[in-house]
Amino acid sequence: MSLRLLLAALLSMQVMAENNSTIDKTELLGDDGKPLKVKERDGYMPNIITPEYAKSGIYGGLGLGANSFNAKSATISNNINMLTLSLLAGYNINEYLATESRASISIAHDNSINYDNIAIYLKPQYSIDNSFTLYSLLGFGKMSGKSALTDATKASKTSLQLGFGANYTLPNNFKIFADYTFLGKDGKAKYKNNPASIKSGSFTSGITYDF
Repeated sequence: MSLRLLLAALLSMQVMAENNSTIDKTELLGDDGKPLKVKERDGYMPNIITPEYAKSGIYGGLGLGANSFNAKSATISNNINMLTLSLLAGYNINEYLATESRASISIAHDNSINYDNIAIYLKPQYSIDNSFTLYSLLGFGKMSGKSALTDATKASKTSLQLGFGANYTLPNNFKIFADYTFLGKDGKAKYKNNPASIKSGSFTSGITYDF
């Protein structure tokens, strides 16, 4: 009699183990009612892959820019080109809007002019598909440039800055981006010791990471 009880207990334990290892495949829904993607993982808890539309969080990145520094005076018109390095930090508020700050400095330039720009933007964005997103940059910043050794050329302006661009999603939360931004115009600048109007714009490309 005791042997029968032991066999029945073992059979009951096996059935319970099989039931516990079964994954509930009930579809999971996000806050907006859309289904979340679920990836089964070796019979244990499902690994939920958050889709792009549901992401909201901090990101950061690096960019290289080709910057133009256009100077015009009564007797001179010159376009100065330089290479800039940018640090980016932003926050995705939702799938349509983010905020982003950028700080840029020149790392190679014409005419020995040191350049920098710091700005903060609102970033409206729209995803064409799961990988490709268009965006614009609307904000304020301060651009400044100065001759490395003298004050022969000098410009500094805090103003509205506008841009547009696109990014492409890579695996593991990385994205590559490219954009153009108008960085401002100083109508009371100085170029080669002459009164001048100086405006600046930058084409920037780089990579970001979503934390």
